[in-house]
Amino acid sequence: MTDDRQLMNVFLDLLPNQPQNEDTRESFRGILQARFEKTLADAVERIWKLPPIILKEPFGDYMDLLLETRALFVAGHFYSCVAMCGIVGERLAKDAWRAAVRVEKDGTAQRPTEAAFDQLERVEVSGIVRFLKEAGLLGDAAAKAAKNLGELRNDHAHARGKDPEADAVKAITWLHAVVEDTVSVFKHFDIKDGKFVRRTPEPKKTT
Repeated sequence: MTDDRQLMNVFLDLLPNQPQNEDTRESFRGILQARFEKTLADAVERIWKLPPIILKEPFGDYMDLLLETRALFVAGHFYSCVAMCGIVGERLAKDAWRAAVRVEKDGTAQRPTEAAFDQLERVEVSGIVRFLKEAGLLGDAAAKAAKNLGELRNDHAHARGKDPEADAVKAITWLHAVVEDTVSVFKHFDIKDGKFVRRTPEPKKTT
């Protein structure tokens, strides 16, 4: 008779099986507080790695998503942060595209309905980024950042991320390059002598 027993390592999370009462809630509070305090020192230091932002209205859907992305980075949830950076970058590109597109109908240029735009929500965002760049609605640096961000997000979406923390820093940097060229106040203004001054458009290059 052979002994087929084998040893194995397992991970257990049986907290959801605990009774749902005030004593257990208090116990959970202690567990969560201990986890928070354990990571607090590192989280504080990561705030200085975030780019500052000044956004303009209307904020749209991207605002809450952007804040969640930054919160994930500060909390050290790097894999999730990269994914959210890609999501926000895609939302910004598609919203910039929605704001710019007009169609000719009955002899006039009209903005398509939201229902019409929704039919193209699943279009690959890289094509939209190239459109925005060629149309002069997205600068070269922001378009490159959007491209890099999309590729990095895809790696993480397929669980192929190699260095989540380093990748999160890259993703945050690339995302904010897109932010600066779309919804940031600094797309059209600089700060000079403590005041917002509208930027002078750069002269178009001639060939």
